[in-house]
Amino acid sequence: MYSNKIAEMLAIASETDKIELAHFLANNLDSAEHSKDSARVRQYVAAFDRFAAPRRG
Repeated sequence: MYSNKIAEMLAIASETDKIELAHFLANNLDSAEHSKDSARVRQYVAAFDRFAAPRRG
């Protein structure tokens, strides 16, 4: 059971939804040189997946 609603929503979000959120964050939070970087967007999506993963214990 999740106690974090953000993690819960990321766990059930589609890859497309996570990519769209990653692009939004990159465009609005990163510097101009990083915002268009596809590697940065992939890093965000990977971070979403790690955050959404259920913790053991």
